[in-house]
Amino acid sequence: MANAAPAGRTTRRPSSVAGPKLPAEKAGAATHQAASVTSRALALLGTFDSEHSVQSLSSMARRAGLPVATAHRLAGELVAWGGLEKLNGEYRVGQRIWRLGLLAPAQQNIAEVAAPFMQDVLFVTHNVVNLFILDGEEVLLVERMSGTGAGLPFRRVGARLPLHASAAGKIMLAFGAQDLFAAAAQRLEPHTPRTITHPGQLAAEIERVRANGYATTEEEAGPDNYGLAVPVFLPNKQVVAALGIVTRGRPAPVGSVVPVLNIASRGIARRLGVQHLPQ
Repeated sequence: MANAAPAGRTTRRPSSVAGPKLPAEKAGAATHQAASVTSRALALLGTFDSEHSVQSLSSMARRAGLPVATAHRLAGELVAWGGLEKLNGEYRVGQRIWRLGLLAPAQQNIAEVAAPFMQDVLFVTHNVVNLFILDGEEVLLVERMSGTGAGLPFRRVGARLPLHASAAGKIMLAFGAQDLFAAAAQRLEPHTPRTITHPGQLAAEIERVRANGYATTEEEAGPDNYGLAVPVFLPNKQVVAALGIVTRGRPAPVGSVVPVLNIASRGIARRLGVQHLPQ
């Protein structure tokens, strides 16, 4: 009887063993819940394809098999993160998803894709050729081409320019997400006496860019600096880059340079898998 364990001890051991498992069970439930939220967000993104590049919230919810309220909450978070963009009440894949896609081994970098076409523009126009992408509330120079007859480039690759004072930035304002203009209108800092600093003037300028299909600057980002740029579109008609030239002394002749830029833009677009461009 001396070796016999008290009756109470045998009943407490299971409790002492089971006790530590409770936090793990709760952690497992939390992990499952988090994975479920992630799966729903991915399902929402997965509703976009070549035939559904722009969708309403109800369409996204239906195709993802989610309640509209859940889809609305997740879509709002994805818009805030940059995975989706909302335009006129409809959604499309955001620039951040595109930039992530460029990191995939199967996807060529846009600068590498654009380089041969930029060489063509340099050969024909004899001007410095630039390729910009949107980076937050600025445009980022990702590639440039210059030759002995084109003069020295104004910017280095990696330089950033304000949206309101650059031809590439005006392209992004004209063809990008609507909320981009509101953000830019709050930061109309003068870089030269010719920089647009009034929201009304900028709005009128962006309307002209939409109507013309190209953007220009005349000493707005710097003295003796004239820019001309056209958009490069994704398959869903979303602008992914701005291709342009820059000159000194006087503006480039729009009538002869814009067609050259448009041909190069379409070439880049085809390489990126674009079937057609907006007319």
